[in-house]
Amino acid sequence: MPSSVEVVVPYVLSALMALEYAYHLVRDRGSQTPRDAATSIMVAVPHTLLLTILPPAWMALYQALEHAMPWQLPLAWWTWPLGVLAIDLATYWMHRYHHALNVTWAIHSVHHSSEELTITTGARSSIMEPLVNVISGAYLILVVPALLGLPLEAAIAGWFIKVGWGVAVHTRCVDKLGPLEWVLATPSHHRVHHSLDPRCQGKNFGFVTIVWDKLFGTFQPEDARTAEAYGVPHPPSSYAPLTVAFHELSRVWRAAVATPRWWDKLRIWFMPAGWRPPGSRGEPATRARHSRPPAALHLVGGLQLAYFLAGSVQLTRTAPHHGLGADLAYLAFLLASTVVTGAYFEHSRHYARLETARALGVAGMLAATGAWFGRPLDALTVGMLALAGANLVAAWAYTLAQVRR
Repeated sequence: MPSSVEVVVPYVLSALMALEYAYHLVRDRGSQTPRDAATSIMVAVPHTLLLTILPPAWMALYQALEHAMPWQLPLAWWTWPLGVLAIDLATYWMHRYHHALNVTWAIHSVHHSSEELTITTGARSSIMEPLVNVISGAYLILVVPALLGLPLEAAIAGWFIKVGWGVAVHTRCVDKLGPLEWVLATPSHHRVHHSLDPRCQGKNFGFVTIVWDKLFGTFQPEDARTAEAYGVPHPPSSYAPLTVAFHELSRVWRAAVATPRWWDKLRIWFMPAGWRPPGSRGEPATRARHSRPPAALHLVGGLQLAYFLAGSVQLTRTAPHHGLGADLAYLAFLLASTVVTGAYFEHSRHYARLETARALGVAGMLAATGAWFGRPLDALTVGMLALAGANLVAAWAYTLAQVRR
């Protein structure tokens, strides 16, 4: 079961993202912009790819703890729903922990950083999250169900159901769901969690069910006021994916560098979220002010996103068959590619030069190795090369068109 859930969830979520985007495009509701959607995807995918290359540390720890327990539950029909409930409870507390400290909020705030609330927003996750989960001990919360003797297979299935449902509820297209609101973490409940309304801070942490919020006093129902604005108090002012991914981390880092006391430089990371050393100047809440969308957004931006997604699919499909070094190099290339896309999104004068540098790097790799990050020149790789050429042509055509204006 876990393997089938793992395979199905990404495709279902991708289909829902496409449907929601098409709905907003047709209805022109202003609830979703193409740059924000593309940025969310380009922030989320490297996180997923990293977990494809390096399985989450909690799974290895879970398996070790499970085998050390003197009792184990059987892998029976009732173990699967128990796994969903157990993992949902564990992730409820891990979610609260992600909001609690500067270091954990610095990576979790990436998920909250969009001022839109869509299914693509729901996928936003920092590539630094797995590392910070290890450093902060957040992963320890996920292994607690092993103390029950819950088999790892049931825990993994519960995790993927939590991911699937937890991403899908990030939408404004679904109103309240009647009696289901009593039990499930519905889109209505999760809109509260992302709201900037002060009454909603620290509310509705549940992923699959809302029961834990009601049990532990963190439940807040949605009303007209909670849907006025979404995001974070200090949002990134750029659509560049790397800027979005490291925005809050850089804020904490700058505060740590600015304070003169070494003790404050260290402890700021593990103090409550928002804490700053005594004497630090406070930052007023702001609203993101983005540049106007670049010309030919759907065409040029679509080529950028297609190149990125095709590479991501190839890496996912082929990662088990190649060395760790080649896989990490491919992931680094995809991360670097988001810099090129960000330059286009933000009208950077360096956009065409960055695209040229990316194309020359690919050409140099092929000339030196005769392979694409260790992969043979198969049909997908040829498609990648075609997209590389198309993006290079589009970059210079776009740049020359801007010069002539």
